[in-house]
Amino acid sequence: MTMNQLTRTLLVVGLGVGVSGVVSGCRGDREDAPPRQFFPDLDDSPKWKPQSKSDFYSDSRTMRKPVVGTVAFSTSSFVPAEAWADHWKQKRTDLLKEDREFYEGITGYDKDGKPVFVTKIPSSVVVDDALIRRGQERFNIYCSACHGYLGDAKGTVSALYNPVPASFYDPTFADPKNVRSQDGWIFHTIRWGKPGGGADGKMNMPAYGHAVNERDAWAITAYVRALGASRQGTIEDVPEAMRDQLLKKRSAISTPGPGVASTGGVK
Repeated sequence: MTMNQLTRTLLVVGLGVGVSGVVSGCRGDREDAPPRQFFPDLDDSPKWKPQSKSDFYSDSRTMRKPVVGTVAFSTSSFVPAEAWADHWKQKRTDLLKEDREFYEGITGYDKDGKPVFVTKIPSSVVVDDALIRRGQERFNIYCSACHGYLGDAKGTVSALYNPVPASFYDPTFADPKNVRSQDGWIFHTIRWGKPGGGADGKMNMPAYGHAVNERDAWAITAYVRALGASRQGTIEDVPEAMRDQLLKKRSAISTPGPGVASTGGVK
Protein backbone atom coordinates (compact mmCIF):
# COMPACT_ATOMS: atom_id res chain seq x y z
CA MET A 1 0.00 0.00 0.00
CA THR A 2 1.43 3.29 -1.01
CA MET A 3 1.63 6.29 1.27
CA ASN A 4 -1.21 8.07 -0.54
CA GLN A 5 -3.46 5.02 -0.25
CA LEU A 6 -2.68 4.74 3.46
CA THR A 7 -3.50 8.40 4.00
CA ARG A 8 -6.82 8.08 2.18
CA THR A 9 -7.69 4.99 4.17
CA LEU A 10 -7.01 6.71 7.49
CA LEU A 11 -9.08 9.70 6.45
CA VAL A 12 -12.05 7.51 5.50
CA VAL A 13 -11.82 5.58 8.79
CA GLY A 14 -11.56 8.81 10.80
CA LEU A 15 -14.54 10.32 9.00
CA GLY A 16 -16.59 7.21 9.64
CA VAL A 17 -15.82 7.27 13.34
CA GLY A 18 -16.73 10.97 13.53
CA VAL A 19 -20.07 10.46 11.77
CA SER A 20 -20.96 7.51 13.97
CA GLY A 21 -20.17 9.60 17.04
CA VAL A 22 -22.45 12.40 15.90
CA VAL A 23 -25.24 9.99 15.05
CA SER A 24 -24.96 8.22 18.39
CA GLY A 25 -24.94 11.57 20.18
CA CYS A 26 -28.27 12.49 18.62
CA ARG A 27 -30.11 9.37 19.75
CA GLY A 28 -31.52 11.07 22.84
CA ASP A 29 -29.74 8.83 25.33
CA ARG A 30 -29.36 10.15 28.86
CA GLU A 31 -25.99 11.54 29.82
CA ASP A 32 -24.72 12.06 33.36
CA ALA A 33 -22.04 14.52 32.35
CA PRO A 34 -23.13 18.19 32.53
CA PRO A 35 -23.59 19.95 29.18
CA ARG A 36 -20.91 22.27 27.93
CA GLN A 37 -21.77 25.92 28.59
CA PHE A 38 -20.39 28.15 25.89
CA PHE A 39 -22.30 31.21 27.25
CA PRO A 40 -22.79 30.54 30.98
CA ASP A 41 -24.05 34.08 31.63
CA LEU A 42 -27.11 33.30 29.53
CA ASP A 43 -27.63 29.84 31.02
CA ASP A 44 -27.27 30.95 34.62
CA SER A 45 -28.81 34.44 34.52
CA PRO A 46 -30.57 35.45 37.80
CA LYS A 47 -34.32 35.01 38.04
CA TRP A 48 -36.73 36.90 40.30
CA LYS A 49 -40.09 35.53 41.25
CA PRO A 50 -43.11 37.88 41.64
CA GLN A 51 -43.52 39.50 45.07
CA SER A 52 -40.10 38.29 46.19
CA LYS A 53 -37.29 40.26 47.83
CA SER A 54 -34.23 41.68 46.10
CA ASP A 55 -31.10 43.18 47.63
CA PHE A 56 -30.32 44.96 44.37
CA TYR A 57 -32.91 47.76 44.73
CA SER A 58 -33.18 50.13 47.66
CA ASP A 59 -36.85 49.31 48.25
CA SER A 60 -36.08 45.54 48.22
CA ARG A 61 -38.80 44.93 45.62
CA THR A 62 -38.25 42.64 42.64
CA MET A 63 -41.44 43.91 40.98
CA ARG A 64 -40.68 47.32 39.51
CA LYS A 65 -43.10 50.17 38.94
CA PRO A 66 -43.29 51.73 35.45
CA VAL A 67 -40.83 54.52 34.81
CA VAL A 68 -42.31 57.93 35.69
CA GLY A 69 -43.77 59.49 32.56
CA THR A 70 -44.32 56.16 30.82
CA VAL A 71 -47.40 56.35 28.59
CA ALA A 72 -49.41 53.21 27.96
CA PHE A 73 -50.17 52.77 24.29
CA SER A 74 -52.09 49.83 22.92
CA THR A 75 -52.07 46.09 22.53
CA SER A 76 -52.75 46.52 18.81
CA SER A 77 -50.97 48.77 16.33
CA PHE A 78 -54.08 49.16 14.17
CA VAL A 79 -57.70 49.39 15.30
CA PRO A 80 -60.26 49.71 12.49
CA ALA A 81 -63.31 51.95 12.75
CA GLU A 82 -65.82 49.11 12.37
CA ALA A 83 -68.17 48.31 15.23
CA TRP A 84 -66.65 44.85 15.78
CA ALA A 85 -63.43 46.55 16.90
CA ASP A 86 -65.11 48.64 19.62
CA HIS A 87 -63.66 46.33 22.26
CA TRP A 88 -60.12 47.08 21.09
CA LYS A 89 -60.81 50.82 20.90
CA GLN A 90 -62.13 50.74 24.44
CA LYS A 91 -59.09 48.77 25.56
CA ARG A 92 -56.79 51.41 24.07
CA THR A 93 -58.76 54.16 25.81
CA ASP A 94 -58.50 52.29 29.10
CA LEU A 95 -54.73 52.01 28.69
CA LEU A 96 -54.24 55.72 28.03
CA LYS A 97 -56.73 56.92 30.70
CA GLU A 98 -56.66 60.42 29.23
CA ASP A 99 -60.11 61.36 30.59
CA ARG A 100 -59.21 62.27 34.17
CA GLU A 101 -62.83 62.92 35.18
CA PHE A 102 -63.87 59.43 34.12
CA TYR A 103 -60.82 57.46 35.25
CA GLU A 104 -60.03 59.37 38.45
CA GLY A 105 -63.20 61.26 39.35
CA ILE A 106 -61.31 64.56 39.56
CA THR A 107 -60.78 67.64 37.42
CA GLY A 108 -57.28 68.24 38.75
CA TYR A 109 -55.54 69.38 41.93
CA ASP A 110 -55.71 72.58 43.93
CA LYS A 111 -52.73 74.70 45.00
CA ASP A 112 -52.23 72.47 48.05
CA GLY A 113 -52.06 69.34 45.91
CA LYS A 114 -55.47 68.07 46.98
CA PRO A 115 -57.77 66.52 44.36
CA VAL A 116 -60.70 68.55 43.05
CA PHE A 117 -63.56 66.09 42.66
CA VAL A 118 -66.20 66.22 39.94
CA THR A 119 -69.58 67.27 41.28
CA LYS A 120 -71.67 64.93 39.14
CA ILE A 121 -71.09 61.67 37.31
CA PRO A 122 -69.33 62.52 34.00
CA SER A 123 -71.58 62.94 30.96
CA SER A 124 -69.67 60.12 29.25
CA VAL A 125 -71.38 57.72 31.68
CA VAL A 126 -74.96 56.90 30.66
CA VAL A 127 -76.96 56.73 33.89
CA ASP A 128 -79.89 54.44 33.13
CA ASP A 129 -81.68 51.50 34.69
CA ALA A 130 -79.02 49.06 33.47
CA LEU A 131 -76.22 51.07 35.09
CA ILE A 132 -78.02 51.34 38.43
CA ARG A 133 -78.81 47.62 38.43
CA ARG A 134 -75.16 46.89 37.72
CA GLY A 135 -74.25 49.21 40.56
CA GLN A 136 -76.63 47.37 42.88
CA GLU A 137 -75.06 44.03 41.97
CA ARG A 138 -71.49 45.30 42.57
CA PHE A 139 -72.58 47.12 45.74
CA ASN A 140 -74.13 43.97 47.17
CA ILE A 141 -70.91 42.06 46.49
CA TYR A 142 -68.29 44.52 47.71
CA CYS A 143 -69.99 47.16 49.87
CA SER A 144 -72.94 45.61 51.68
CA ALA A 145 -70.82 43.80 54.30
CA CYS A 146 -69.99 47.18 55.86
CA HIS A 147 -72.60 49.60 54.56
CA GLY A 148 -75.55 47.18 54.58
CA TYR A 149 -77.72 46.19 51.64
CA LEU A 150 -79.82 49.33 52.20
CA GLY A 151 -76.80 51.60 52.59
CA ASP A 152 -77.76 52.36 56.20
CA ALA A 153 -74.42 51.26 57.75
CA LYS A 154 -76.01 48.12 59.19
CA GLY A 155 -73.90 45.54 57.42
CA THR A 156 -72.67 42.25 58.80
CA VAL A 157 -69.40 43.67 60.13
CA SER A 158 -70.55 47.24 60.84
CA ALA A 159 -70.68 46.81 64.59
CA LEU A 160 -67.13 45.43 64.63
CA TYR A 161 -65.56 48.07 62.40
CA ASN A 162 -63.90 51.23 63.69
CA PRO A 163 -64.71 53.82 62.53
CA VAL A 164 -68.35 52.98 61.86
CA PRO A 165 -69.07 52.79 58.09
CA ALA A 166 -70.98 55.69 56.57
CA SER A 167 -74.74 55.65 56.12
CA PHE A 168 -75.74 57.05 52.74
CA TYR A 169 -78.79 58.66 54.34
CA ASP A 170 -76.53 60.95 56.35
CA PRO A 171 -77.39 64.60 55.50
CA THR A 172 -73.74 65.25 54.60
CA PHE A 173 -74.19 63.27 51.39
CA ALA A 174 -76.70 65.88 50.21
CA ASP A 175 -74.93 68.94 51.62
CA PRO A 176 -73.26 70.91 48.77
CA LYS A 177 -70.70 72.23 51.27
CA ASN A 178 -69.57 68.72 52.18
CA VAL A 179 -67.18 66.74 49.98
CA ARG A 180 -69.48 63.72 50.35
CA SER A 181 -72.00 65.44 48.10
CA GLN A 182 -69.61 65.18 45.15
CA ASP A 183 -69.98 62.08 42.99
CA GLY A 184 -66.27 62.17 42.22
CA TRP A 185 -65.48 61.77 45.92
CA ILE A 186 -67.61 58.62 46.17
CA PHE A 187 -65.99 57.21 43.03
CA HIS A 188 -62.49 58.09 44.22
CA THR A 189 -63.14 56.58 47.66
CA ILE A 190 -64.35 53.33 46.10
CA ARG A 191 -61.25 53.02 43.95
CA TRP A 192 -58.56 54.41 46.30
CA GLY A 193 -60.10 54.12 49.75
CA LYS A 194 -60.35 56.74 52.49
CA PRO A 195 -57.23 57.55 54.56
CA GLY A 196 -57.65 57.73 58.30
CA GLY A 197 -55.49 60.82 58.58
CA GLY A 198 -53.26 59.41 61.27
CA ALA A 199 -49.50 58.99 61.19
CA ASP A 200 -49.92 55.20 61.18
CA GLY A 201 -51.31 55.30 57.64
CA LYS A 202 -54.45 53.37 58.61
CA MET A 203 -57.31 53.54 56.14
CA ASN A 204 -60.82 54.31 57.34
CA MET A 205 -62.01 52.45 54.25
CA PRO A 206 -59.85 50.10 52.17
CA ALA A 207 -59.39 50.64 48.44
CA TYR A 208 -61.33 48.42 46.05
CA GLY A 209 -59.60 49.43 42.83
CA HIS A 210 -58.19 45.91 42.53
CA ALA A 211 -61.72 44.49 42.22
CA VAL A 212 -63.90 47.37 40.97
CA ASN A 213 -62.97 48.97 37.65
CA GLU A 214 -63.85 52.53 36.67
CA ARG A 215 -67.18 51.72 35.01
CA ASP A 216 -68.37 49.64 37.94
CA ALA A 217 -67.24 52.35 40.37
CA TRP A 218 -69.47 54.86 38.58
CA ALA A 219 -72.29 52.30 38.58
CA ILE A 220 -71.93 51.90 42.35
CA THR A 221 -71.86 55.69 42.72
CA ALA A 222 -75.13 55.94 40.78
CA TYR A 223 -76.69 53.25 42.98
CA VAL A 224 -75.50 54.98 46.17
CA ARG A 225 -77.19 58.17 44.97
CA ALA A 226 -80.34 56.18 44.20
CA LEU A 227 -80.29 54.76 47.73
CA GLY A 228 -79.90 58.24 49.22
CA ALA A 229 -82.79 59.59 47.15
CA SER A 230 -85.06 56.65 47.93
CA ARG A 231 -86.03 58.07 51.32
CA GLN A 232 -86.42 61.65 50.23
CA GLY A 233 -89.30 61.28 47.82
CA THR A 234 -93.08 61.37 48.31
CA ILE A 235 -95.91 59.84 46.32
CA GLU A 236 -96.30 63.16 44.52
CA ASP A 237 -92.87 62.67 42.95
CA VAL A 238 -94.13 59.55 41.17
CA PRO A 239 -95.78 60.02 37.74
CA GLU A 240 -99.54 60.01 38.20
CA ALA A 241 -100.04 57.04 35.88
CA MET A 242 -97.81 54.90 38.10
CA ARG A 243 -99.10 55.93 41.51
CA ASP A 244 -101.86 53.31 41.79
CA GLN A 245 -99.41 50.53 41.03
CA LEU A 246 -96.94 51.84 43.60
CA LEU A 247 -99.64 52.26 46.27
CA LYS A 248 -100.71 48.65 45.75
CA LYS A 249 -97.11 47.51 46.26
CA ARG A 250 -96.86 49.65 49.39
CA SER A 251 -100.06 48.14 50.74
CA ALA A 252 -98.72 44.63 50.17
CA ILE A 253 -95.47 45.46 51.97
CA SER A 254 -97.25 47.23 54.83
CA THR A 255 -99.54 44.24 55.40
CA PRO A 256 -97.15 41.33 55.91
CA GLY A 257 -98.17 37.78 56.53
CA PRO A 258 -98.17 36.07 59.95
CA GLY A 259 -94.82 36.31 61.67
CA VAL A 260 -93.40 38.80 59.12
CA ALA A 261 -92.46 42.28 60.32
CA SER A 262 -93.58 45.29 58.30
CA THR A 263 -90.86 47.04 56.29
CA GLY A 264 -92.74 50.24 55.65
CA GLY A 265 -93.23 51.91 52.30
CA VAL A 266 -93.20 55.15 50.34
CA LYS A 267 -93.91 58.31 52.30
